[in-house]
Amino acid sequence: MTFRLLMLIAFIILISDKAHSQRSDQESDWSGKVVSEGSYQSGNVNKFFVLGRGDIKRATQDLELILAAGISYGESKNKKDDNSLTAAFTTDLFYKKMISPFVLQYVEYNFAKGIDIRSQSGGGLKYQFWQNPLHRSSISLALIYDYTDLTDKPGNYNTGKMRLSLRLRTKQSLLDSNFVLSFTGFYQPSISDLSAANLRAETNLDIPITKMVFARIAYLYSFEDVVSVGRVRLDNKLTFGLGIGFN
Repeated sequence: MTFRLLMLIAFIILISDKAHSQRSDQESDWSGKVVSEGSYQSGNVNKFFVLGRGDIKRATQDLELILAAGISYGESKNKKDDNSLTAAFTTDLFYKKMISPFVLQYVEYNFAKGIDIRSQSGGGLKYQFWQNPLHRSSISLALIYDYTDLTDKPGNYNTGKMRLSLRLRTKQSLLDSNFVLSFTGFYQPSISDLSAANLRAETNLDIPITKMVFARIAYLYSFEDVVSVGRVRLDNKLTFGLGIGFN
């Protein structure tokens, strides 16, 4: 299924590029950002956590392509207790309209939760209910195939299942854009058992320093349906950092 989705993404990109070359009035727009964050604790417990992530976006008249990636590492008492790699690709067709279709591919490795590989592939519809340039909000619903391979599997765990993915996203520019508050929340229940759900909520407060540089305070809450034996399903992280963006 992942291969078919990637072929569909490639086809959409090909059609978009062809249409772009045939229309001189259709301009493309590139934007992106890179952020470095971290936290540190010393005393009775020595602990640190660092995170680097970024994304790049290309928007044409009718198509928006977003590629995002992240890497993190953490130690507690001089022993590794956190390490993750993530990558995501999203294609949104007719993204300027109030309702638009999209497809996605997400891949993750998470040492702390014992996830050797997670792949989520699917597609759905997005509804933008607030489209002001300084205040954007949307809600989307997708059907995804979730394949998760755990380091130490519980005896009753099925690695492949269909899920619904409900996402709420908002970005608010406050106080003459001196503060930019953004929130992204996911609720992903299994279709066969709605009580078996993944939850993820991320809140970022960006404070512009210059035109391209900004400071960031970020809070991440994540809850997994199933993790490896002996791991905790709930994680909370509060980090501080700096970022560079362009558009």
